[in-house]
Amino acid sequence: MSVAAEATGIRAYGQVLRLPGARSFVAAGILARFPRATLSLGIILLVSAATGSFGSAGVVVAPLVVGMAIAAPLWSSRMDRHGQARVILISLGCLVLSASALLALVLTGAPFWTWLVAAFATGASTPDLTSAVRARWTVLAPESQRTPALALETIADQMVFIAGPPAITAVAAAIDPAVAMLGSLVLGLVGGVWLASQRGTEPARTDTAGRPRFVWPPAGVVPVALACIALGGVFGAFDVTLVGWAEVGGRPWLAGPAFSALAVAIAVGSVITGARAWRLSPIARYIGFAALAAVVALALPVAQGSAPVLFAAILVLGLAVSPVMVSGILVASARAPEGRVTETLAYPTAAMSLGVPIGGVIAGSALDATGPATALITIAVALAAAAAIAAIGEALLRVSRR
Repeated sequence: MSVAAEATGIRAYGQVLRLPGARSFVAAGILARFPRATLSLGIILLVSAATGSFGSAGVVVAPLVVGMAIAAPLWSSRMDRHGQARVILISLGCLVLSASALLALVLTGAPFWTWLVAAFATGASTPDLTSAVRARWTVLAPESQRTPALALETIADQMVFIAGPPAITAVAAAIDPAVAMLGSLVLGLVGGVWLASQRGTEPARTDTAGRPRFVWPPAGVVPVALACIALGGVFGAFDVTLVGWAEVGGRPWLAGPAFSALAVAIAVGSVITGARAWRLSPIARYIGFAALAAVVALALPVAQGSAPVLFAAILVLGLAVSPVMVSGILVASARAPEGRVTETLAYPTAAMSLGVPIGGVIAGSALDATGPATALITIAVALAAAAAIAAIGEALLRVSRR
């Protein structure tokens, strides 16, 4: 067995980053993530400043998220067919036009319905460049190095979610929400163009002769993609509930550190996940750790009376959730049909995007009705649902194959 195949611990990350071209597309991918990670917050800040209503801001964000969830696999499918470089540049051009239109409509006080149309167009124009980067790893990294390579991408996701929201909020407060939104777009544009320019690590385009223009998701990825809707609900419920918890406690500033604590814990957990040599299969890790995280999440409503205890529970929850996120991507990459890698990798992230507002609505209703303790229980319920959906879907998949 090769040294690369045997490497574990931090050395595993060093080895994957030494693969030809890896460091360049990882860096480009971090910048390219900013629009998808921060546009929702940027629009909330922009619309709430223009209207004085967070409710209106939430209404405008909804079509943005739906557009992202619907269009992500479509853009990724086109990357498989026509090559990443061409499709990335086209999608970024559409994103700049649609986001600029939304910005102009809000700032000029155009009819509210036009904001919704422009928000949907902006979401539909936002490519899932995370899946484009992960697809490059499936080409570049041998099978023995896939776990640390894809764990590295989960770490990159968390880096953006740790740094992005505080940065865009600070710019909005210090200068203007429109400037903050434009800054996010510029970072994404720089990263996307940089990624598109790296042709050496780009997956080969697929021969499209005789293939239908629209295809269903590969059967093997459906169970984990459906489970990822519930996993996205975890983050939507967490965001809404922690804001409510902080406000009820008279310390609204605590919500930001709580978000960062979860993101840091997921990043650390992803480092540990990628550094280990696992005996369990990725799907078994997904189901097992989702169930474990559900049990850990039951501590949140018990701990919510004390901020330090709640933060400790959040850190443990992040460590338990991180293997779920990494394993979901591993399952998708292993089950991607030839020529559909980028598309297949987009389904889990698109599903999570779809689950975020669902979890937020459910937790928000619980928060309004009975307070933070009940709303925190929805996080455990969502994690249990993710484990159950993945387990049932996997069982049905095996039966259908037999």
